[in-house]
Amino acid sequence: MISHLHGILRKKNEEEMSLEVEVNGVWYEVFLPMFVWRAFENAELDAEIELDTFYYVAERQPIPKLIGFKRPVEREFFARFIEVPDVGATRALKALVFSVSAIACWIEEGDVASLRRLPGIGARTAETIVARLRGKVTPFALLRDEGFAEMPEAAALTSEQVRRDAVAGMVGLGFSQREASTLVEEITREQALASVEEVIRAVFERM
Repeated sequence: MISHLHGILRKKNEEEMSLEVEVNGVWYEVFLPMFVWRAFENAELDAEIELDTFYYVAERQPIPKLIGFKRPVEREFFARFIEVPDVGATRALKALVFSVSAIACWIEEGDVASLRRLPGIGARTAETIVARLRGKVTPFALLRDEGFAEMPEAAALTSEQVRRDAVAGMVGLGFSQREASTLVEEITREQALASVEEVIRAVFERM
């Protein structure tokens, strides 16, 4: 299992939030949660970097992926987070847009409303996260990290095209134009969702 990379940053993909790191002539693609990407988005190419990594293979996509973190404790929190039913590595990768300390605090405080701000995490999942992890993530809540508790402006804005298509999809499901527009606007203001399907799913989870 690949648990750590120390190499040269060769490529950054902002859309995928991934880095390509060369280690002894081998290039590795590493996907980053938003809170980790913030630390590397301004990193210069050809710079020397280190990443602690989580290696996983999805059941339906048998291609191994690496998820990167700045330090082992963040990877440990990620591993604990994906133990929650219906979360999984892919969903957690998109959801963790805030710092580990902020998310862990919300869990320990039973703050379901704040947890629902995580992309792809609806009310039921947020309640399950609290039920499963409350009392188990206190050390993470005490971390001295960046304390990100707000999305960067660029990430908080879902593309206009996705919003328009999501509204059209809601209308097709029987909602009025006004109601669909209001629901989509509310959900995309709070969550960074990349596709029409994610927006509509988040709307229904909110209802």
